[in-house]
Amino acid sequence: MANVPNREGELSSDVTQPFSEVREPAGETFRCPRCETEYEGSDACPVCGALRVAAACETHPDRDAEGRCVICGRAVCGECRAGDRDAVLCEEHRAVPMIEGWAQVYTTTGELEAQLLRDNLLAEGIDAQIYSQNDHNFPVDLGELSIVRVMVPTWEYGAALETIRAYMDTGGEVVFACPSCGEVYEPGATTCTSCGAPLG
Repeated sequence: MANVPNREGELSSDVTQPFSEVREPAGETFRCPRCETEYEGSDACPVCGALRVAAACETHPDRDAEGRCVICGRAVCGECRAGDRDAVLCEEHRAVPMIEGWAQVYTTTGELEAQLLRDNLLAEGIDAQIYSQNDHNFPVDLGELSIVRVMVPTWEYGAALETIRAYMDTGGEVVFACPSCGEVYEPGATTCTSCGAPLG
């Protein structure tokens, strides 16, 4: 895929059909007439959801779809489409925050946590970026401006959520390091390989 941005959304339990399952065989490249994104192997633009070929709504098969949800690939008609945002979203994914074609998969107020999470997603083969408006020269909590967002490509949203959940403790906090010695550990580990302390 060329020139296709990533994006992220809030943590939720709704991991549905990944966009990749509705892709056609790779080969020919297409340019979306709506957002100008170049893509290949799909019947819809992965950034805005505009359909390249006609499709029926998955909920109302007697109606033409307006597009595919950019998170899960579900074909949606005008009634099923959520909100009036530029990108097509289904009702289930209407709350996923998006910035210029990227979906928010996690938020925090700490840049170190966001960087660790991004690095772990990259290690799993999931493209990820950090979007932050924090000013390091002005260390005051600016409310919404202090949020650090981890963004992933739409088609990797479900896989990114599963990866993040693997790093969560029972309290819902993302943890990467042993509370006793600070050694970073792998998801699913029950004891620290460095000091033997129990994890989570």
